[in-house]
Amino acid sequence: MSLYDVVPENLFSVLASKNKGLYVNTLFVLLEAFKLHLRISKDELVSMIVSKLESDIVSADFSEDELYDSEQSLSGRAHFLVRKLKTAGWILVEAENDFREYVTVPGFSYRIIQLLSDIANGSDTENFAYVYSTYSSLKNADETRDRFEMFTALNDSANRTEKLVESLKSLYHSITYYNQQLIDTADVNKVLHSHYDIYQKEVVEPIMKPLKIRDSVPKYKIPIQLILKKWLVEEDTVDGIAEYMSASENADPEKCRVEILKKIHYIIDTYDGLEKDFIGEIDKKNTQYIRSTTQKINYMINSDRSVKGNMVSLIRAISDGKTSDAAMELLGGAFELYEQSYVSEESLYSRKRPVRREKVSELIMTEEPEEFKEKARKMAKQMLEQRFGRKNVAAFVGRLLDGREEISTEEIMLENDDDYIMTLLSAVCADSKDFAYSVKFADGYVKSGGYELPLMVYKRRAAK
Repeated sequence: MSLYDVVPENLFSVLASKNKGLYVNTLFVLLEAFKLHLRISKDELVSMIVSKLESDIVSADFSEDELYDSEQSLSGRAHFLVRKLKTAGWILVEAENDFREYVTVPGFSYRIIQLLSDIANGSDTENFAYVYSTYSSLKNADETRDRFEMFTALNDSANRTEKLVESLKSLYHSITYYNQQLIDTADVNKVLHSHYDIYQKEVVEPIMKPLKIRDSVPKYKIPIQLILKKWLVEEDTVDGIAEYMSASENADPEKCRVEILKKIHYIIDTYDGLEKDFIGEIDKKNTQYIRSTTQKINYMINSDRSVKGNMVSLIRAISDGKTSDAAMELLGGAFELYEQSYVSEESLYSRKRPVRREKVSELIMTEEPEEFKEKARKMAKQMLEQRFGRKNVAAFVGRLLDGREEISTEEIMLENDDDYIMTLLSAVCADSKDFAYSVKFADGYVKSGGYELPLMVYKRRAAK
């Protein structure tokens, strides 16, 4: 089998482009999203790309790329990167029942990206029968009670559990990919080849069968959890593993104990949700794919013999860019044909274009500048007198005294700037005989409502 019977021909084009470094980093972000989520929302993937690759995107040169008007911004360029990966065949993007778009990572994409990540980070991968290996190592360690074996078994079990989850996610995306490929396949022989020669060998035989028969989660789930729960109940066991970890890694014993407990709970909780959250969803996807394959084969075998089959052939000829013009000439006189389009993410947006401001007539002043300034001064003075006039100052002090003979600024609570200004004006006006109070100053200052005031006492003047 040729390599390009499995992967798209343009798959590696982005890795040979001018911005190949940016595309590789985008693939690594995709890998991170794959490991974080079972279902990858397109919007979430774009947000992750913007968050992690902002500086790379800003500095990249997209002059040779055909960006839409809506793809000129930072977020728009991130959408372009996703579109480019989709065009090259790294991902599939499809809308689901909740009207949101989700990204599917085919199995070959995941393996290639993981390989690139392993090369970049210097890590190696190894294949395991994850569930049985986890049970076997924990069982042997529980029987021997050797601290080294228990510590090693727990570490290996946590790693295998993580890789098991990744393997199940990869399986889910692989089935989704084959289901999508089924929709695009128009030849019955290609459908049969894809299902029996590729899907069975790549998905069913190496993954689905062992998952159900040999490396079965339902078979080993309870024994694995019982061993780990027994270790949790036996505090000496956890303490012993933590002591060994602390001595071998020269780490804090309490931190080691927390790390041991974290791994034990991670394995128990993961196996609790494997059947519902992962295996159940995978079974649904597999059932959906098998049903779709059966229906597709039945339809393609019988469709050419019916009127419906002939109509499908005509529509395909019309929609094919290579034969559409000739088909339209032949069918133009026999049918009334109408073009159908759809709304996409670019349809509802048009880029705002800058408009040059036109020069308008100048504002003409009807008064001379000096006359205008004088009028403004008079209006300002009138406004101040209305707000802070002598009557208002006298009324302000009257409210402060409120029937008392005297009051100190230590007892006053200023609420705003107007109260502060009134207090200052009242001190200035106290010497005037027209006011019914006097002010006596003392040393020091007081604070009231966030304002600093001199320490003074208002005294009511004796009535004449």
